[in-house]
Amino acid sequence: MKNPLVVLQERKINFHFQSYSALDQFFSLKQADTLYLLINGSLISLAKAFEELEYPGIPFQDAALTSGSKRYIFQCCDNDDPPPAFPFTVLGLLYSQERECFLDPGNVYYDLRRRKLIPKPGRAAPLVFLAEAARLVSRYHYRCPIDMEKSDFRLKIPPTGASIAFQRDLLCSILTGSYPHKGLNLLFKSGFIEFLLPELFKMDSVSHMKDYHPEGDGWDHTILTFQYRKQNDLTLSLALLLHDIGKAETSGPVEKPFDGHAELGAIIASRFMSRLGFSPAIIRDISFLVKYHMLPGALNKLPLFRTENLMDSPLFPLLLELYRADLSTTFQGPENYYQACSIYQNYLRLKANPFRKRHRYH
Repeated sequence: MKNPLVVLQERKINFHFQSYSALDQFFSLKQADTLYLLINGSLISLAKAFEELEYPGIPFQDAALTSGSKRYIFQCCDNDDPPPAFPFTVLGLLYSQERECFLDPGNVYYDLRRRKLIPKPGRAAPLVFLAEAARLVSRYHYRCPIDMEKSDFRLKIPPTGASIAFQRDLLCSILTGSYPHKGLNLLFKSGFIEFLLPELFKMDSVSHMKDYHPEGDGWDHTILTFQYRKQNDLTLSLALLLHDIGKAETSGPVEKPFDGHAELGAIIASRFMSRLGFSPAIIRDISFLVKYHMLPGALNKLPLFRTENLMDSPLFPLLLELYRADLSTTFQGPENYYQACSIYQNYLRLKANPFRKRHRYH
C-alpha cells in the first residue's frame, strides 16, 4: 500500500499532524506507530481516497487506516466546522509537515511545558476527560490536574460509551507511552479498571511477602515493573501488565500461595485479550510470555532437552526482558538474570556449531 500521507498529498487533501503526533514532534520524540491527523475535508473525500478505511467509533477518531506497521487516525474538519473539542489545551497543537512548522490556533504554547494539564473551558464527559488525561500522562511529563479519587470525575457506576474498541485503543496507547505506570494508576484511581477491566483490578487484592516483594501488593508490583522497561514495545508491555494476573485466582499451600499462577495466568490473559478484541497472533505471544515468565530463573536447574524448544522461540529475548523487569522490583539482585542470559548465549553458540549432534540431549 502506498504511504497514506503521499496519497493525501496526491489527492490534494490538506492535513496536519494533531494532538499526540503534534506533541511528539514538539518534544522531539520518535514518531509513534500511530499517527493522528486532522483532515481539512469531509469524511466522504477521505473514503474515496482509501478503500480500506475503518470507522472505529471512538472519540476524536472519525476514521482509521492500518498500513504496514503504522496506524493512521483521521479526524475530519471542514473550514466551517468548529475545532475538535479536546478536554485539554495542549491537544490543540498542530504541525504542518509540508511547511515544517507548528500551528497554534488555540494559543496553547505556554501550556505545553507546564507540569499540570490545563483543562479547556466547559466540562468534558468524565470518560473522555479520563481517557485523554491517561494518554497524556503516559506519554509526556504531564500530571493530571485533579485527584481522581476525590474528584467528581471518578466513575461511580459502569460508564456508557466505553466500547471494546475504545478500551483496547486506550490500553494500547497507555502501554506504548514512556510512562505507562502513570496512566494505569490514573485509570485505577478513577474506577475505570474496577468497572471495565476487573481481571486487572483483582491484582490489588494479592498480598505479597515483603521478603520477596517489598514494593507492595500485586498491582503495585505490576505497575513498578514498567519503570524497569527499556523499550515501549506493545507485546512486552502487555506481558508486563498480565504476567501475574493468575495470582488472584491461585490457592496454593501457605508456603507456595501462588503455585501454578503462571500457567493459570496464561489462560486468564488469553481470555482477557480475546474479550478486548486483540489479534490471535498477539494473544498467542502474550500467552507464551505469561506462561513462561518465571522460566529464565530456572534455566540453570533444567536440562537442555526441557528448555531447548523454548530458547528456539523468537520470543525468548523478550521473555528475558520480562524476567529482568519482574526481578528488578524485588530485593533479589540481577545475578539470576545475567546467568539466564549467559545460558541462552551459550545455547545459541552451541546451536550454531555445525558439529553438534542435535539429538544427544534426548
